[in-house]
Amino acid sequence: MAARNHIDLVVKTMKVLETLAASDSGLSLRDVAARVDMVKSSVFRILFTLRETGYVEQAGAAGTYRLAMKTAQLAQRAVHRPTLAAIARPHLEGLRNALGESVWLGVRRGDGVTLIDGLESAQALRLSFDLGDNCPLHATALGKAVGAYLPPEELDATLGSGRLRRFTPHTLLSRTAVRNELAKVRAAGYSINDEETVIGAVLVGAPLFDARKTVCGSISISLPKARFSPERRKRIAASVVAAADAICRDLARSGLVWHGPNRRQTAASVE
Repeated sequence: MAARNHIDLVVKTMKVLETLAASDSGLSLRDVAARVDMVKSSVFRILFTLRETGYVEQAGAAGTYRLAMKTAQLAQRAVHRPTLAAIARPHLEGLRNALGESVWLGVRRGDGVTLIDGLESAQALRLSFDLGDNCPLHATALGKAVGAYLPPEELDATLGSGRLRRFTPHTLLSRTAVRNELAKVRAAGYSINDEETVIGAVLVGAPLFDARKTVCGSISISLPKARFSPERRKRIAASVVAAADAICRDLARSGLVWHGPNRRQTAASVE
């Protein structure tokens, strides 16, 4: 599959661009061909096409080649493009500082939720997760917060038909029970993972919506159950929901949009 999808011309074109980018004063056709170890005729066709499309410029009919401003603008747009992680980070910091507990950010990716950022608390007893971890919709606070707002057909497809994974004796394994739990999440506006993935740990989550009001991710806060009282639950839930609402407002102002379960996020997207 990898060999079939490989496009050699793209690789050669990128080599030419990278070679020009490494030069401060521009390069002749002969110099470019030598540095990329290709015949001049092939390099000429690549440079001609890049010049015609505005990504390379040439000093005169037989002059040196260098990158055009259009190429630099591509990199500038990528650097300055807002992302979900960048927009959420100040709010995550505020949430962690206010409650003194670890906070996490997940994004819809593939058929679930993926952990993409987190800030750990300074407490000696705290939970740690790895970025890139999958957050199942039936068991985690991040997953439930997203799953509660999925269309029924998409939720069914994500849950699948096989046996749901058990993490602890408290994990919900019945799809009916999961759907009932997600209905409670919608009603409350926040999700709870009460020892469903880790014994002794509680996580509280809230959904994130993009500029089109589509659920695109979620945030959560984690803490040992020993520090989770009914009174503190109210404060934590209210704080998580408030932080999520603030992130959603920033996402709306930025115009960021989630593009679908099977696409990585690009240009005007949430990730």
